[in-house]
Amino acid sequence: MAEDIFGIEAPKLWERNLPLVPVDGKAPIPTGWTGLLGGTPSELKRVEWIEKYRIKNIGLLLGMGLTASEVLDALDIDDDRLERLVLHLLGLNRADRRALLSGKRGKKGATIFVRAPKALKSTVIRGSGGLGNIDFLAAGKMTVMPPSIHPETGRPYEVVGKPLLEVDFKQLPEISEHQITLLKVTLGSEHAITLILGESTHDAGVALVAVLVRAGATDEEIIDIFVGLLPEGYKGNSLDELPGWIASARAKGFGDASDEDSPSLAHALVSLALNAGIELFNDGDGTAFATLPHTGSAIVYRVKSDTFKYWLRYRAYAVMGKVATSNPLMEAVATLETKALFDGVEYPVFARVAGDGKNVIIDIGAADGRIVKVDNADWSVEAGSGLKFVRGAGFDALPIPEKGGSLAKLKDFLGLDEHNFRLLVAFLINALKPDGPYFILLVEGEQGSGKSVFCEIVKRIIDPNKAMRLRLPDKPQDLMIQAKEYRLPSFDNASGMKAEMSDVLCTLATGGGIAVRKLYSDGELHVMSYTRPFIINGISGYANRPDLMERAIPIRLTPMPEGGRKTEAELLTEFEGLLPGILGALYDSVAMALANFDTVEPPRHLRMADAAKWIKAAEPALKLEGDSLIDAIGKAQDDFVIEKVNEDPLVTMLRLVCRTGPFEGYVMQLFSAFKEHREAVPEHALPKTPPHLSNQLKRMRPAMAKAGVYVEFLGKDNKGRKVKVSLDGGYLPAF
Repeated sequence: MAEDIFGIEAPKLWERNLPLVPVDGKAPIPTGWTGLLGGTPSELKRVEWIEKYRIKNIGLLLGMGLTASEVLDALDIDDDRLERLVLHLLGLNRADRRALLSGKRGKKGATIFVRAPKALKSTVIRGSGGLGNIDFLAAGKMTVMPPSIHPETGRPYEVVGKPLLEVDFKQLPEISEHQITLLKVTLGSEHAITLILGESTHDAGVALVAVLVRAGATDEEIIDIFVGLLPEGYKGNSLDELPGWIASARAKGFGDASDEDSPSLAHALVSLALNAGIELFNDGDGTAFATLPHTGSAIVYRVKSDTFKYWLRYRAYAVMGKVATSNPLMEAVATLETKALFDGVEYPVFARVAGDGKNVIIDIGAADGRIVKVDNADWSVEAGSGLKFVRGAGFDALPIPEKGGSLAKLKDFLGLDEHNFRLLVAFLINALKPDGPYFILLVEGEQGSGKSVFCEIVKRIIDPNKAMRLRLPDKPQDLMIQAKEYRLPSFDNASGMKAEMSDVLCTLATGGGIAVRKLYSDGELHVMSYTRPFIINGISGYANRPDLMERAIPIRLTPMPEGGRKTEAELLTEFEGLLPGILGALYDSVAMALANFDTVEPPRHLRMADAAKWIKAAEPALKLEGDSLIDAIGKAQDDFVIEKVNEDPLVTMLRLVCRTGPFEGYVMQLFSAFKEHREAVPEHALPKTPPHLSNQLKRMRPAMAKAGVYVEFLGKDNKGRKVKVSLDGGYLPAF
């Protein structure tokens, strides 16, 4: 039987003298199991275990002796972004090394088997800046082996590389205490996450090289670490510059006792910055900011940003005639950051759009700090404001808006029907609301429908950036890092979405945050909290959870005719000519929203009532005939939810169970009734237990009601929770 995991796999491992234990989920079953490392059990014990634990998972005990000085250990990587780093450092991604990759993968990350000195003890290599950890597992630790079933995913663990049973243990990669030290130094550095993201890598790379040189890394090891950290397909020049950074770090010493210039130059850089008239302050959330003389008091920069460092380098050369190398520069920046946090005033900091209920202020990206100010009567371009705006990575400028424009030109340019045009305008107006909540723009369409260009044009109207098209992250902390940088993130070509990410996207739209471990700290948490409008596009099926759908403005694009297509460059050039007038008309709508917001009644039939109220308040400026923007959103949401719910396997199963009449009984009985129709729906697509079914029914109940499937919870007794499921018509006649 396929379920006999321990019964089938244990004898194979014993045949190679590998010590193991039966496991329930991830927990070893025998007490005192750590004492079983000394060897395989007796024949009698093997028979007893196989009979008793035949269907259980199987766990390998680590620390088994391979030679007189080496044992079998493992590196457990709990963050997918760190897997390449480990493989490169171990030499598993290099053709000139003969080590074999053998490991396994569960829900996330991977476990890699290694040869290690006996003296090495288990340790946790902690990641900073939102990175996960790597656990070095030695004697006294256990790891679950394929094909055991992962207790959370319900799927078997997968083999990575070559199965351990087929490997000559001598061919496994070696790991040393020195390499573990390098991993600790790398993951503990705040610069590792910058290299992983692949943006603004120069200063972070120089600083990390200095740290690795101090830790005794060889040139080859540093190169392996950088190749492993930088994203696959990285197009920057950091790898080309890396040999020069290494040579410079070794020549300079970077912190050696003989390096007497660094402290004095660092002190001079601090004095230079302060004497230039910058303002240091913080946002009250642990981030230090500074103004720069040439952009005025409204535009601010993170003290640790590349822009601030480049400015300080320029001042050092222009004023002192000195080149500010990385070590004194980093020391000066750290000192200025500390002054901003402890001596500076606290101000709120905004990205692109701000407001106070009476005005909306928009940072258009002008070099001199000019902004657009919108009040309840009109808008104007002004020299600045008393608010603070930060310009994140890749920030681009908007053109100066023009009076007398029309949003109808956007409709004609994009070739939208009236319904989709109203949905787009509603999203644009909502995106300029100073604070959340915000609707999510979900754009679907077949290949060739122009989804990516459509979304880029929307982003150019609100928040142009060099990173116009982002990949939807897999991890919540990566999403929040992007939200920190961009007012309007636009995620291109989404193909799927985990439940966790769907929930975090809802949090981003309505307000909230996530807590991650703070840099260089084991216990202290740092909360990342942002509220942003955002865009996601894909072919279909990437958004299927009701919470996300009810926060969405869905737009479905149709394929463009083959013969009349313009190139992307032609479209964007034409659009740039229309954009100033479009912005002027959009800002007219924002002025109307400010004028009407306090008196308009919120549309209470939509979940995002606060966001909808702002849109409703702006609508008179558009002079539309027929259905309102709110009507368009409500219809689009209902159609979208009904379509997605009708595609859900649970709804299909409920309709089959209720085909001749309503179901009324315990959730356990409903779960059992599914078995009669299991051929109609893949089993993996349905809830795996009655409690899972109960939770999914609660979560989907409002959405299912729109599709004519009604769920009513009738109470709970000592046998469980009762539920009634009925359909809006559709029953088969009784015979």
